[in-house]
Amino acid sequence: MDLTLSPEQEALEKAVDAVLARGGPLGDLGYLDVVRDAGPVEGVLVVERCAAGAYEAPFAARVLAGPLAGAHDLPPAVGLVHGRSAITRWAPVCDAFLVLDGDDALIASRDDVDVVPVDSSFGAPYGRVTVRRAERVAAGDRLRRAWQVAIAAEAEGMMLAAIERTARHVSERVQFGRPIGAFQAVQHRLAAAYAQAMGTRWLARRAAWSAGDEFVTASAAAYACEAAALTYQNVHQVTGAIGITSEYGLVKWTLPLLALREELGGQRAHARRVALVRRAMDKPWPSPIPLP
Repeated sequence: MDLTLSPEQEALEKAVDAVLARGGPLGDLGYLDVVRDAGPVEGVLVVERCAAGAYEAPFAARVLAGPLAGAHDLPPAVGLVHGRSAITRWAPVCDAFLVLDGDDALIASRDDVDVVPVDSSFGAPYGRVTVRRAERVAAGDRLRRAWQVAIAAEAEGMMLAAIERTARHVSERVQFGRPIGAFQAVQHRLAAAYAQAMGTRWLARRAAWSAGDEFVTASAAAYACEAAALTYQNVHQVTGAIGITSEYGLVKWTLPLLALREELGGQRAHARRVALVRRAMDKPWPSPIPLP
């Protein structure tokens, strides 16, 4: 399998980075519809770059989860709601909501829901969303799989950005006459975090390609949650007290990671989905899933 990005995909990443650097809106330039116009992997690339750039807007649902679930022509700001009443990330600023309600995936406009803001330190505005009216747009399984892909893609973008920021810190912070990054204990922590973050990246891209297979999508989300916990622990361990300050900036990636670990039921729910799907397979391990 060739894992190298194409020239067009590399150009997409650079273009999104340029837009984020100047604070421009993604929607005006068509990036919100990249899954429809280019493909699911391109959608993951956009979500990765937005997560790495700490883009302060609800992008993952609009760019990736909605289109993968079959919901198109969405407004720019879309939230993901688990059930008819749930605390939801970005809820106070969303124009519409995709709702996973059992076997159904629903869509509700802002006028169809009640939103009560909730105090949060997880880097995004939160609110309790109570759905009063909604229309069915797809099967619930399809939205759940799409949401799992979005969790993995957003998490790996945040993890790699946090690791990069931490790597700069340990290269500049001198102790005992040498950068602390020269010590093996520090190197081992960041190497372990980087390996799991990159594992999440490839799982997220594979899951987007195979969005119809919950063995793949749930595996990506479950692995992302495990990797997020390891990354959070390790980057804060080696940055010390400065890492938890808002002025330093590391928390703009690590605190949202904690929130992502709880979405859609959290790591245990994703792992249960992996087990249920695997149990239903009638073909032997390692996997009956064909390569793309």
